[in-house]
Order: sequence, then C-alpha cells, then structure tokens
Amino acid sequence: MKNMKKNFVLYVTAPFTHEIPEIRERRFRSACRASALLMAAGVVVFSPLSHSMPIVQHGELDEMDSDFWLTMDLPLLERSDELLVLALDDWERSKGVVAEMFFALKHHKPITLIGESDIKRLPAIPRSARKYLDSNILTEVYDD
Repeated sequence: MKNMKKNFVLYVTAPFTHEIPEIRERRFRSACRASALLMAAGVVVFSPLSHSMPIVQHGELDEMDSDFWLTMDLPLLERSDELLVLALDDWERSKGVVAEMFFALKHHKPITLIGESDIKRLPAIPRSARKYLDSNILTEVYDD
C-alpha cells in the first residue's frame, strides 16, 4: 500500500447478531473476506468476528453475548489505530458496531464505513465512503 506506516493496526468490524443463522454466517464470511484482502495488501488487521468465531466453535462461549464480546474486543480496539466498519445490512442497529464506533470516536481514532459491495476493492475505498477523521491506512481511493 502506498504511504502506509509500519505497524498500524486496522480493527475491522461488522454486525453479527441475527436470529437467522445463515445471515450470521454471511456476515462472518464478509468480515473474513475483507480481512483477507487487507492482510494480502500488507495491512495488520484485527477482526473480532473473524478472529473470535473459531474460538467459539472450539469452546463453550456464547456467540450471541454481545456484552461478553465487547469486554474482549474493546481493549483490542483501544490498541488499534483505526476502525473500518463493514456497513452490512442493519449495521446501524448492531449493539457491538455502535459501541465500537462510539469508543473509537471517544479515543479520536479514524473511522471509515464501507458497504458490502466495496469489500472486493479493499484496500482501496470508494471516494464516497463515510469517514470520521482521515485514515492513515486506507489512503487509496477510487471513484464510485
């Protein structure tokens, strides 16, 4: 990536909780796809959804306990430099995503929101992406 500073950490979040298991699986796969593209481009990524689901599958943890997961994830967001929100369906109603966004704003971390259709172009982001503070990581932009 152009002008990317070494050791920046991008925290990638997406909504997860839903009553339909197939929707939860689709959200998990979207987070994994975005994380993989970013990692392939040299971005250091932490994605709570991508990193936690395998742990859930091998332990006795409740994947739907958002309070538990926020206690696990917010310390990692605090250590991250920026937040990327995958604005999948109903993202604005996600307790976790909203809490992470408020946390990032409180700690003056840049936030970038992209839609599901923008994932395939990562690490580039659309010029129309919503941003709160300028990103030092997602600097490559394309016209919609």
